Amino acid sequence: MRGSEKQKSAAASPRRNRYCAGAKLSEHKFLRILHGYAEGLPVKTLEPRTHVTAKTIRSTYGTLRAHLPVATRRERARFSHAGVYLFEGERIAPEGRCILASIERTRRFGRYIKRHAPRLSSCEDEHLFLLEKAVRIFCALDLRGVDLDERLLAQIGEAFTALHPRDPLQKLADFIPGAKPHAHPELRLYEDYRRYLLKNPLRGTVAPSHVK
Repeated sequence: MRGSEKQKSAAASPRRNRYCAGAKLSEHKFLRILHGYAEGLPVKTLEPRTHVTAKTIRSTYGTLRAHLPVATRRERARFSHAGVYLFEGERIAPEGRCILASIERTRRFGRYIKRHAPRLSSCEDEHLFLLEKAVRIFCALDLRGVDLDERLLAQIGEAFTALHPRDPLQKLADFIPGAKPHAHPELRLYEDYRRYLLKNPLRGTVAPSHVK
């Protein structure tokens, strides 16, 4: 093959997706979907923006949601140290369970499920949504300088219960002494997840992570 033909062939080849090994989805479109996931965009909103089918977006969202607890456990400094607060080894810490229980009781979480998974029927899938919401809460807060103890974790759970349904998650800082709101929680989630996946790419379809 001549040099010019080799160049044309290389140019015609799709760029390897560094974030999801073996994926048919291009890296560019995968990152668009990851960004939509971090922003909390519904599938029907993201579909016309990406020119990716709703089925593919929904499947990718599910994969990202299923793997988020794994990423949080493996790299605990990411996602505002959510892994430190939520997990104890491979399992959810008792304090983490308290936060999840506080989230689950709120009407805000009920509306979140209605918006993103109106036909949700699996308890395991709901558990993944709970963990995702918990990670989003930590991404919305700057807890540097705040002592990590049981009282802080209880305050986070109570703050989420007291938060007005239409208030952004950053308003949680108003209820937690020493905490500050993070200016760009969605960007933090996106960048931390992107950097994690660059080192630990997904491999095709990821089965749900049944973290208990």
